[in-house]
Amino acid sequence: MDDLTPSFEPAAGLMILEGRPAGVAGEAGLTLAAGTDLAFDRFDGHLVRVVTGIEREPAVEPLLGRLLCEHAMRTLRETASPAAPTALPQVTPDPVLSAALSSLARLSAFRDTSPVPRHSRWWTVETAILAEQAGLHARALAEMDRLRGELALSEPAVATVHPLDVAAEVADLEKAEVRESRLPWVVDPALIPAGLFSFGLSPHSDLRVRRGSDRSQLVIEVSLAPGAQTAGVGRCVARLVNPAKRSVLAQAALQVYGARARSHLKLPVPIEEAGGLWVELVAEPGRPVGSTTGHLTRRALRWADAALRAARAPKGLASQATRPADWAALACIAWRECRNDWAAAGGSQPAVEQPASGTPAIGPACLAEELNA
Repeated sequence: MDDLTPSFEPAAGLMILEGRPAGVAGEAGLTLAAGTDLAFDRFDGHLVRVVTGIEREPAVEPLLGRLLCEHAMRTLRETASPAAPTALPQVTPDPVLSAALSSLARLSAFRDTSPVPRHSRWWTVETAILAEQAGLHARALAEMDRLRGELALSEPAVATVHPLDVAAEVADLEKAEVRESRLPWVVDPALIPAGLFSFGLSPHSDLRVRRGSDRSQLVIEVSLAPGAQTAGVGRCVARLVNPAKRSVLAQAALQVYGARARSHLKLPVPIEEAGGLWVELVAEPGRPVGSTTGHLTRRALRWADAALRAARAPKGLASQATRPADWAALACIAWRECRNDWAAAGGSQPAVEQPASGTPAIGPACLAEELNA
């Protein structure tokens, strides 16, 4: 278990405990209460950071005491005084509780980009179980109340996604490596309505980007999540942006076509000359354009999602004919692309040397993906 190094920011009234930085898979966050946030590595699950206010909600105090040890918490509280020593003792988090909280945080992160709709009841069931195991009884009860409410309404069973073809995804990714003048794209779950669109097996299949009948036109397509309410689709736009200049070159609202939403963009330059331009989806047409580093970082994290999902090889997402080698090949490609994007972003992620292959630490089962229900 990694130790945490405490520091105190009196101006903000915050106590920050920093552990080993997250690797290329990025972080999964968990808010225990207002002003108390945890971050875990999405690959090996270790506790990266604890940020908490000096004036904490009383309800969170017992859990922090279990996680960081009551004696350590008393010592840290003493650091809030002007007479506190500069060098603070390191804290070792409780491994069992840290693992339980980590699983809960990682489940939420995996849910955000899963091909299985986020309103699947199995996400709720597993969240309630993990919350109870972590000692978050109020959270567990809230999730079960939500589940009981859905069952009481006699809602139809959540629609499942069609079986996904892992071998075809790998083959398409391998072809994409040799394509020239390919516009990059990224679908960031933080920029679109939750549960409206369906994610693919990798960032490559989150969107379909192709030329229209008019070669100066770009057609953007995204799959709708099964059972999604489509009223909000028209408020979302596809944009062609120049992150280096923080500018929007073209944008158009999405329109529903059956199980997909589609947008047509006018290319301002021939696609062969579109180097440095990106395609993205946003729910707010006037949202400022992020930097190139930001785009690469978001896509690196999405590649990590794909790699972690492929390592789990969830049975419910692919047909029984899918070979383990196909999942392994997808994980290998996704980790490589993840590292490439971090390197292109400036190597800001400390553990960019993480091996392309490897088994993630035990975490959530992601029952919704295992059962595809």
